[in-house]
Amino acid sequence: MNGRRRIVAHVGSAHTEAELGLLMRQAQELLDDPGQGELDLGIAPAARKADLIGPVRSGEAPLFDLQEAAGRSDRQVVAPARVVSTGSDVLFQALARVFEDLGFAPVTDEVFASLVIARIVEPTSILDVPRVLTDLGQDPAS
Repeated sequence: MNGRRRIVAHVGSAHTEAELGLLMRQAQELLDDPGQGELDLGIAPAARKADLIGPVRSGEAPLFDLQEAAGRSDRQVVAPARVVSTGSDVLFQALARVFEDLGFAPVTDEVFASLVIARIVEPTSILDVPRVLTDLGQDPAS
């Protein structure tokens, strides 16, 4: 409101992974309010996955000895996956569908549609739109 953000509800602060899990569940219950409307984006929500065991803190012994576990099985312990790039094509396509459903389908200018979608995702300056489109996995118009 007037360029300011307003906190509607504060769930709390977490100091451990277990507290974080409980707070996230409580926050999800607040968001799942039956009185809250939803846009039908045609996307089935994915099941959330949460790690039950957090990373080993310095000075603590790990729960499992990875070297010992690797020696007992045929599987090798591998390095964790590394993200090399990200994109939000599902979000972009869903918003493009909403753009058309709202009656903008006759506007065939793809640059205009991309500009509108980028500004919905992140209300920023027009000069920053190419970055937002790149973050969405789209090629910005040159």
